[in-house]
Amino acid sequence: MPEPIYNYSTPFLQPMIKAVSERNRDHAIEWSLNEIERPIRRLKRRYPEYTTPRDCKRLGKLYLEGRVPLQQVGDVVNDIYREAGIIGQKDKSGRAFAFSIGEGVSALKTKSHVMRFVFYYLTALKINGASDTQIEKEAMRMTLSYTHC
Repeated sequence: MPEPIYNYSTPFLQPMIKAVSERNRDHAIEWSLNEIERPIRRLKRRYPEYTTPRDCKRLGKLYLEGRVPLQQVGDVVNDIYREAGIIGQKDKSGRAFAFSIGEGVSALKTKSHVMRFVFYYLTALKINGASDTQIEKEAMRMTLSYTHC
């Protein structure tokens, strides 16, 4: 998995990092499964036939309802990581969007993946041409969304 541009030492992400650390795992999972809709939509516009991102979200929600085992969710997350590598041969931001979705769903297992979702999503936006100001505004929006969810 390639490393994202942003990480735990990124200054403007400190409020988000703090917010995630202060809230419980259930809150992190709920927020993450809702927030991954943004990169899912971006990938859908680029690759209309690509269904794995939507499958990841759907299976994550089904897992929370007790309707599918975590292993099934893990399998589709592994699929999205593998497919992200293929996408990344031609589309670096598409790869980062796909990785962000996988990380967002992986929060079901480990809370810290919520921040990895944020890192990859912002990285995808940057690779896609977003300015530093736009990235920081999106990080602020995400922080507010997380704290008010």
